[in-house]
Amino acid sequence: TEHYCSFAVTVVLFVVQQNRRQMEAVTLVYIRIPCIQLLTAAQQCSILNIQIPLMLGDLVNIVARFLRENTGNYISEIQSPALKLLGLYGVQGLLTSGYIILLSRVGERVAADMRKTLFASLLRQDVAFFDANKTGQLVNRLTADIQEFKSSFKLVISQGLRSITQTLGCFVSLYIISPKLTGLTVIVLPCLVGAGALIGSFLRKLSRLAQEQVAKATGVADEALGNVRTVKAFAMEERELQSYAYEVDKSCEMNENLGNGIAIFQGLSNVALNCIVLGTIFAGGTLISSNEMSPGDLMSFLVASQTVQ
Repeated sequence: TEHYCSFAVTVVLFVVQQNRRQMEAVTLVYIRIPCIQLLTAAQQCSILNIQIPLMLGDLVNIVARFLRENTGNYISEIQSPALKLLGLYGVQGLLTSGYIILLSRVGERVAADMRKTLFASLLRQDVAFFDANKTGQLVNRLTADIQEFKSSFKLVISQGLRSITQTLGCFVSLYIISPKLTGLTVIVLPCLVGAGALIGSFLRKLSRLAQEQVAKATGVADEALGNVRTVKAFAMEERELQSYAYEVDKSCEMNENLGNGIAIFQGLSNVALNCIVLGTIFAGGTLISSNEMSPGDLMSFLVASQTVQ
């Protein structure tokens, strides 16, 4: 009987381990398929980012030639590139919709998997762990922190994939249009990106501290409400209110500082981007005056450079 029980336990453990592996494999496939589709949509968007600025340049060249020479049939000349550009805009809209749908699926599935994994890990902890950590903080990790991660994940993946694909596609367009202006852009943009990365790291630190402070305030409230009989028995309502108000005021101050930092960052970004546009127009006008560039090429370069920025 003892050998039979040992064998039965071994079989059960083996089945559990196999089921766990199968669930992990299913979860991996469940997340991997939308990721592949997401990368495909981003790659197709990068191809469109090469074609759209060039088509806009062709339209501007037709308009400029008609205004300068006033010869030919304007409608027949502009009809073909305009229809092609309209078709590209339609395809771009469809790809953008599919991209956002796939991104939402990936983010929700990752967040759900993280919640289940975190909850399973919490259930496996010893009682001493729950004595050392407040219930409100643990619940906050399952709710607010996962939600914050999901939002950040969607933002980072969305901006990351879009930035990479748009940058690669538009730099190809920029080089085709004007290698000289592209060289100037390559010199200026890394400096702006480096400054933005430094400010962004500081803002992320402030955001993390503010989130931790919100968790502290939630922990104070949860402890007071969870032990409300003890609080009332010792007439500690006013003290608990003061403790909670202190934590909330501190959280409010930290979030206000974060908002001020974001406002300054956005203001500096707008100034820098507008200065880039002004510099591009000035340099492009110089090239047009020397017949090294057409007005349509300048328009295409501005559109592509704005997409990169």
